[in-house]
Order: sequence, then structure tokens, then C-alpha cells
Amino acid sequence: MSFRRSDTRLSRGWQQVILVGVSLSLAYLIAFITLMNRWINFWLRGSYYLSYQAIFLTVMVILFLVRLRRQQAGMPPGISMIIFGGVAGYVAGLIAFLLHPIFEENGLHHILTTLQFPAREAVIAFFWFPVRILSWLFGAITGTVLMLISRRFGTRRLGPS
Repeated sequence: MSFRRSDTRLSRGWQQVILVGVSLSLAYLIAFITLMNRWINFWLRGSYYLSYQAIFLTVMVILFLVRLRRQQAGMPPGISMIIFGGVAGYVAGLIAFLLHPIFEENGLHHILTTLQFPAREAVIAFFWFPVRILSWLFGAITGTVLMLISRRFGTRRLGPS
């Protein structure tokens, strides 16, 4: 992907940042159109929703940039990028769901309370909460969009230099 402004060529690192940013933006637009965001907002309200989204998107950017940096030179492979997106979305959802109260008053206390599981069912509910179901779906959509954009615009070398 050669983004050009006059005759200046962007480095691969900046191309990867732009690719991940555009992919996440388009995936977020798809999530907004398909009402995925409303469902997440149903489970997480007010400032919890905003802090969850901030942590989730930050972790997603980091995971996708690390994946692109570690990949061999060339276009991102199709199915493995979609699977990686699903796994990255789930992991980002777990991290965001665990850390999202940190921005509230007594946030650390809320996090520690969240980690005290009174029963085995609480552990299962924590890992299978509907928000995390949507987070892996969002990650898979992001991986698909990233792969399609890189193929459409002829990204030749997104791997390390």
C-alpha cells in the first residue's frame, strides 16, 4: 500500500498504522450499522461503556500492529488474519472488561471485586458474557476488513523490513 503525498513515500510502519486504523474504523462503522454497539451499550452503560470502548480499541490496535510487525513480508494471509482477529477481539474484550472500571471512583476496588468468583458458574459467566461474544465477532470483522483493504490496494510488503 503506497500512500503518497507528492513524492514522499510512507514507511512500512506508518502504512501498518494507517491500515489498522482504517480497518478498525470501518469495522466500527459496520458494528454501528448492525447495532452491535447498541447491544454492548445495553450491557455496559454510561461511563463504563466509554472506558470499555477506549481500552478495547487500544488493545485491538496494539494486537493488530504486533501481528503485522511479526508477519513475514507480503500481504496478510486471508483465513489466518480472520482467525487472529477473532482471537484478538476476544482477548481485547477480556482485558477491556476486566479493566474498564479503572477510570471510575474506587476503580481498583471494583476490579478486585470482579475477580472474586463465588462459584464456578461465575467464572463461566465471566468468560462467556455477551459483550465478549461480540468482541470476537468485532475482531473477526476487523481482520476481514484489514485483509480486504490490503488486497484491494495492492499492499505488497507489510512485514518487517
